[in-house]
Amino acid sequence: MSQRPFIGIITAKVGNPEQKQLLSGILVQADAMGMDTAVFSNIYCFDKYYAGTEVENRIYDLITSERLSGLILTAESILNPDLQQYIYQRIVERNVPFVVTGAKLEGMVCIDNDVTADFEAITRHLVEVHHLTDIDILTGFEGLETSYQRVQGCRNVLEEHGISLPENHVIYGDFWMISGEKLAMEYIEKKRRIPQAVICANDYMAYGICDKFLEYGVKLPETMSVVGYEYVGRRFYHSPILTTYRRNRYAVGKMAVNQLFSILNQTEPAEIPVTGEMILGGTCSCGIGLQQLHEELQQVRQVQEYTDLNFESNFEQQLTTCRSVSDYVHVLQEFAYLIREVKGLWLCLYEDWCTSTAESIHNGDSILHCHRVISQAKGSDIPQLFRRKELFPETLSGAVNREFLYFAPIFFAGRELGHFILQYDKPDGYDTIFGDWLKIASNALESLRMKNDLCTLLECQNLSAHHDTITGLLNKTGFLHEMQFSYEQASEGQSCVMILIRTAVFSDDTSLDERKSLIHTDREIAKIFQEIADSVHGLCARFSDRVFAFGVIGNFSRSYAERIADDLCTLIQYQPDYLKSVGTDSIASEFLYIPAENINLAENISLLVSGVREKIQILLSMRNQPNFDEFETVRKHIFRNPEKEWSAKDICRKLHLSYGHFCALYRKMFGESFHQDVIRFRIDFAKYLLLTTSYSPSVIGFECGYRDEKYFFRQFRQVTGTTPSSYRNGEFGNKDQSV
Repeated sequence: MSQRPFIGIITAKVGNPEQKQLLSGILVQADAMGMDTAVFSNIYCFDKYYAGTEVENRIYDLITSERLSGLILTAESILNPDLQQYIYQRIVERNVPFVVTGAKLEGMVCIDNDVTADFEAITRHLVEVHHLTDIDILTGFEGLETSYQRVQGCRNVLEEHGISLPENHVIYGDFWMISGEKLAMEYIEKKRRIPQAVICANDYMAYGICDKFLEYGVKLPETMSVVGYEYVGRRFYHSPILTTYRRNRYAVGKMAVNQLFSILNQTEPAEIPVTGEMILGGTCSCGIGLQQLHEELQQVRQVQEYTDLNFESNFEQQLTTCRSVSDYVHVLQEFAYLIREVKGLWLCLYEDWCTSTAESIHNGDSILHCHRVISQAKGSDIPQLFRRKELFPETLSGAVNREFLYFAPIFFAGRELGHFILQYDKPDGYDTIFGDWLKIASNALESLRMKNDLCTLLECQNLSAHHDTITGLLNKTGFLHEMQFSYEQASEGQSCVMILIRTAVFSDDTSLDERKSLIHTDREIAKIFQEIADSVHGLCARFSDRVFAFGVIGNFSRSYAERIADDLCTLIQYQPDYLKSVGTDSIASEFLYIPAENINLAENISLLVSGVREKIQILLSMRNQPNFDEFETVRKHIFRNPEKEWSAKDICRKLHLSYGHFCALYRKMFGESFHQDVIRFRIDFAKYLLLTTSYSPSVIGFECGYRDEKYFFRQFRQVTGTTPSSYRNGEFGNKDQSV
C-alpha cells in the first residue's frame, strides 16, 4: 500500500467540464510530486438552502481528518454563502496548510487566472486577426470586480490600437443566457446598433445571443462575431458552434499543488504559466478547429454511451428488491460498470444508519462499516470498521494504491447514512451521470431502512400505544396515564404543576418543506422538555404537531411553577432551528398550579387548552392590525439581534412614520413600548445564555447589547426579580419551598 502523504481537495460540481479540467491539473501535479489525493464533493450543490438536502454537505466534515496533510479549496464551485462559511470553519478547525483557487480570500493563498489578461487575448484576436474595430462587451453584474476586469482587458487592447470603448458599448448582464437573449433582441429590434463583434463574459451569455439570432434567422458570423469565455462545454447544443476562450484551469490546478507543496516543504513554488487559449468555432470567421471538434465529439459520445447504459439497465429495480445490506452490496457490484472508469468502490455506512433519526449528528468518533464493492485486487467481503475521522480503514480492502480517491455523500431526506469512496488509477473522476447512479443507490438504501423499520414496528407495535412516534415522548394517552399514577402516589400537601405549550402557531402546514422543518424542530423541542422533566422527575408529552405538555407533582412553590413555564418558552424560542425558521410571538402557553388533592386531569387539560386558545386569539388580533408585517419584520430583526443598538427614530425614518405615530402604533400592536420590547428581548436572550452556556454574567450582558455591566445587572433584576448569578444557580427555582 502507498504511504504517500494525502492532500484533500474541497470542491463541488465534479462532473462539470471546467471543474474536471481544474481537478485534472491538481491530480496530475499531486501525483508527480508524490502526493495522493482525496476529493470531497457534494452532489446537488444548490446555491440556496433546501431542507432535506443540506445534510449532504457534511461530507466536508471529513476534511478535518488527521490523515490530510494539506487542503485545496476550489472556491468558485461552492455557490451557497452559508456553505462557504461552513467549509471555512472546517478548514480553520483542521489548521493545516491550504490553498484556494478561483477566488481571492483575505489572508489565504489564492490562485486564479488573470481575467484581465484573458480578455486582452480575446480582444487582440478580434482586432489583430479579424481587423474588427467596433466591439461591444457583455460583462457581468455591475459593481462586481470581475465584471470590471473583463471590461478593462477589452479596453486595454482597443486603446493600444487607438480604438475607444464608449460606455454605451459596455453592457452589464447576469452571467446567464437571459442577458444574452435580451441583448440579442435589442440588436434585432434595432434598439441598439449592431457592432462587428460582441465579447461575452461567459459562454452562457454568448449562447443566449446565438440561440436568439438563430430563432430570428440572423446569421453568424456574417452579421457579427460572437466570442464567449470559460469554455463550459455544451457547444454542440447551440448553433453556430461558439468561438470561446478557455481559461487555463489545468495550469491553475497545477499551480495550487505547487503552492501547497512549497508551504508543506518550505520551498519556493515553481511558476507555471496560466495563459489560456482561443477555442475556435463558427461564430467568428476562423471556423471550428477539426482536432478540437474531434475531442469534443469523443466526449459527447462517451457521455451518451454511459447515459444509454444507465437508462437501459435495471439497476434501480434490482436494488429495490434487496432485503439486506449483503444483497444491496451484491447489486452494487453487478452495476458498478455504470460508473465510468472507476477501479475501486467502497460503501461506508454508519453503524446506526438503519436506526438513527434524521437529526442524528455523526461526529469524528462515529463508527462506520466499510463494505468492499469492487477493487483492483481481490479483497475481503467482510465489512471493516473504522472511525469517521480516519477517512477509511487503515488497510482499504482490495486497494492496490490510493492515488485518486473521491468521497461522495449518501443521504436521504435530511438523514446522513454514510458515503461512497471511489478510486481511479489515473487522474480522472466521475461525471454528471454518476449523480443519477448515486441518487438511485441512496433511495434504495432508504427503502431498505424503511423495510427494517416496518419489521421493527410490527414486532413492537404495542410499545407505541403510550408514546409519540415522532419524538419518543409520551403521547396524550400516556401522559394522562402517568399523571394519574403520580397523583395516586402523591403525599399530603404536595402541589401539581401542569403546562401546555403550542409552538410555531402561524406556520403553514400545507408546505411540505415547512412541515418537514417543523417535524425536525418538534424533535429538538422534545429534547428540551425531556431534559427539564428529567431534572425534576416530571413528565412530558407531545399531544400532536407543535403541542407539548409538562407535568410534575411535588413540594413546589408557585414561583417555581412559573419559572418552569418561563424556562420552557425561553429555551424553545431560542432553540437554533426554531429561531431560524419561526421567530417571535409564535408560542402560546398556559400553566396550572394546584394542590395535588384537587387534580381532575380531564378538567385540568380542558382548562389548559382553553387558556392556550385564548393566547392564540390575542396573537391573531395583533397580526390583523394594519402595518403588522412591516412592524413584525422590524421586531423579528430586534429579537434575533438583541446585541445591536436600536433606535426608534432610525426605524421611524425607514418606515416613513413620525416618532409619535410609530410609538403609538407599536404599543397598540404589541402591548408594550418599543423601548420595553428591546429590553425584554435582551433579558430573554440573557436568560437563554444563562441556562445553556457557562459564559460569565458580564460576558452575557455584553452579548445582549449591554456595554455597562452594572446597568445590565440592574435591568436584569428589574425584569426577573433576581440577579443573573442567582437565576443561573437557582435553575428552576427553589424546590424545597413548600406550598
